[in-house]
Amino acid sequence: MDTYQKFARVITLLGVLFLLASICLAVDTRAIDDVRNKSVLNADDLKVIDEFVRDAIFELVNTTDFTQIARQRAVIVNKQSEQAQYAERYAESLRKYISQEFADSQNIEDQTKRHRISTNLMILVYQLGNPRLVDIAMNALDNQDEAVRYWAVKALTSSELIGRLNKGGNSVKIDSIVAKLKSIVGTSEPEVLGVMLDLAAVNDSKAGAELLPAIADTRIEGYANWTADASPVDMKVLKMLCEKLQNSRDGKAEYGRRFAQLYSFAIQRYIVSLGNDNPVWQQNRQQLASILVEIEDKCIGKLTGLTQTLIRRAVETGDVNTLMQERSRLLGDPDAIGAGEIPSKFGFDYGLAEDGSRLTQPRELAPPPNI
Repeated sequence: MDTYQKFARVITLLGVLFLLASICLAVDTRAIDDVRNKSVLNADDLKVIDEFVRDAIFELVNTTDFTQIARQRAVIVNKQSEQAQYAERYAESLRKYISQEFADSQNIEDQTKRHRISTNLMILVYQLGNPRLVDIAMNALDNQDEAVRYWAVKALTSSELIGRLNKGGNSVKIDSIVAKLKSIVGTSEPEVLGVMLDLAAVNDSKAGAELLPAIADTRIEGYANWTADASPVDMKVLKMLCEKLQNSRDGKAEYGRRFAQLYSFAIQRYIVSLGNDNPVWQQNRQQLASILVEIEDKCIGKLTGLTQTLIRRAVETGDVNTLMQERSRLLGDPDAIGAGEIPSKFGFDYGLAEDGSRLTQPRELAPPPNI
């Protein structure tokens, strides 16, 4: 037997061993499938459910191959059932074993392993969309791992979860979720804020109505003190504020003021970026350009009633004067124009000056710290 044949036999043997190992590691689903097909469950059936969830979660946290991890999560999600006894025990077992494994994962010294386990458990909570798991996600909002926080927010804002809560008439739970999310807006990454906005868009409760303004204020202050870079979330915030300004019965002034201030800061930040050529400024300039042009296209025309492309052309040509003129015309300028076209149409201003007079322009952006 030549060397090539020996090598081929070794590879084949290793493949067989790997397949056998995979089969051995896989959770047996025959018993749980039998229970899922029953209309009435007994104590032994409930034990089968608990043992299946225990073993499935154990396998999930002890698997390192990402493909196998995804498959294992799918198995756990797909073994849910609408049968009342089954659904209750399955949810309680999920809550017990996910909570236990997540708590244990926080004591793992290996950062990579801790990240893998805790993140995948939170992804599973998101995919399950089960109201019984809300507390697990709520508790994870303060986790030090950015990915865990992201998936915790995804879990709490998922359409599956919110749909189940609405179906069950559990508005109190939804309000508690929104209130908790609102409490971490100021410390959340833009990507997380973007996920929160998905809930704000579909939740019309009092708590939900407070989430969009809180996120807008966080982004506005981030621009004002130069602690936040331009982000796609700003475009999302502006579009939602625009929609609220157009269609809300109440609070138009608050939505309008925030829309104008954030858009004004974006224009001013873009103008400042034109004089800076380092890579960070270039990346911000590209994002700001997208915000300015997209919001002009999707929002400004709707708010003024006239389609325009002045800002787009100014961005394309680097025309700072036109950008400044459009900012004043649309949003306000106390020296040249007074109340801008949008504030005038929707009846809002920018608060009170020190002398008690009404401010007719948004705040000016302070120079960046390094200039």
